[in-house]
Amino acid sequence: MKEYVSHSNVHSHTTFSDGRDTAEEMVRAALALGFHTLGFSEHSPASYDDCGILRDREREYHAEVRRLKEKYAGQIDLLLGIEHDWFSPPSRPEYEYSIESVHYLKKPDGYISVDWTRPKLEAAIEAHYGGDPYALCRDYFRTVCESIEGTRSEIIGHIELVMKFNEARDLFDDSDPRYLGPALECAELAARSGRLVEINTGAIARGYRTAPYPGEAMLRRVRECGGRIILTSDCHNSDFLDCGFGEAAALARACGFRTAWEYRGNQPAEYQL
Repeated sequence: MKEYVSHSNVHSHTTFSDGRDTAEEMVRAALALGFHTLGFSEHSPASYDDCGILRDREREYHAEVRRLKEKYAGQIDLLLGIEHDWFSPPSRPEYEYSIESVHYLKKPDGYISVDWTRPKLEAAIEAHYGGDPYALCRDYFRTVCESIEGTRSEIIGHIELVMKFNEARDLFDDSDPRYLGPALECAELAARSGRLVEINTGAIARGYRTAPYPGEAMLRRVRECGGRIILTSDCHNSDFLDCGFGEAAALARACGFRTAWEYRGNQPAEYQL
C-alpha cells in the first residue's frame, strides 16, 4: 500500500509577518500540490520580535483569510491561526487554532533569540551563559516546558529549535547527558500534555538542516509516552509548502510511530503513516 504523506499544513507564514509570499499565493501553491487544508499561523505580535505581525495589521490579516475562505470554498479548507511566542501578549480569541512556540529566552536585560543566526546564538552563549552551551540548552528546555504547562494552544511548535544551527554537532553534543536529560524531560511533558507535537521541516527549506526536528531521541520519548505528532513545513516560502514531508514521515516511522495527525478542515484527524 502506498504510504500516505500529509496534504495539509497548518504552520505557514506570509507577508503579514516574515513570509515571502502573500496569503493568496500560498493558497494557489497549496492547490497546485493537491492540499485539502492550509492553515495560516502568523507570528504573534511582540515588542521584542521583528518577525511578529504588527498589532494594527491583525484585523487586516483576519479579513484577508476570511476573503480567501469564501473565494476558495469547495476547493480547499483555509484556517485562521497564530503562532504564539511564549513571551508574547495573549492572542486574540478569533483564531481557530494556535501553535505555542519558544523562539526567545528571557533575561533580566531583555530577550535573546535561539532562532536568528548561528553567530548571534554563539554570542548569546558567551554573554549570558559564560560560554557554556549546555546552560543555554537547559534554559531553553526549561522555557519550553513552562510554555507547555501554561499554554492553551493545540500544537506545540518545534520543541528542539535550539538544534537549528547545530546539525553538525560542533556547537554542542545532543547525545551528552547535559543536553539529553532536559531534552527528554521536555519531550515527555509535551507528549503527556495531549497536544500535537510538531515535526518541523522549516530549517530544511532554509538550508540550515537536512533533517527535521525534533530528532530521533526526543521523538522516541514522545512515542514512548503516548504522544501525538503533526508534520508541518513552517513555511515562509510557497515553493517549500510541503518541504521535507517525506523525510519527516520516514523519521516518525523510524521512531516507532504508526500514525500521525493532520488538520482536515478545522479538526485534527489521525492517519496511517
